[in-house]
Amino acid sequence: MSKSRSTYLISLLVASGAVFAGVYFASGRDDPPAPAPITSAPAPTQPAVAAPVVAPPPPVPAAPEVTPDAVARWIADTASADAAKRATAITALADAPRADALPVLRHLLTDGEPQVDRGLALRSLRALARTQGDKDGAIRDAVRHAIYHGDDQGNVADLQQALDAVEASEQK
Repeated sequence: MSKSRSTYLISLLVASGAVFAGVYFASGRDDPPAPAPITSAPAPTQPAVAAPVVAPPPPVPAAPEVTPDAVARWIADTASADAAKRATAITALADAPRADALPVLRHLLTDGEPQVDRGLALRSLRALARTQGDKDGAIRDAVRHAIYHGDDQGNVADLQQALDAVEASEQK
């Protein structure tokens, strides 16, 4: 399981626990019940209160199957006018073969839509480096190119952080 998927699962479990705790404390059950007084007559019983029902977490989407046709479709979808389709494709390229994904992600890092595409391309490049390595330094070069030649100066700190993370992972 990739780190991003395990992080998503952990976040989902924490959120589910927070919802359960909120429902529990909102129901006024935060104080323990007072002990029943001792009398000779049996104490009247109160109807049982049903525990709050918490909906199960949504299922974790299965990782897309990486086939040559799927990779070709993802690459084509990165140029789509539909932002959601582009975002899905850019994210999926993190699981594609490095040789296919790297040129597309490198291009998106500097020429993609600044608010969405570039950040997703950076995350996908980091995931590629983490899962498939960067022995030849091509991912680091792509990030350096975006730092020095990109037009989005607000994104430089994120790019530098990604570059540092990839360099640190390659030194191990």
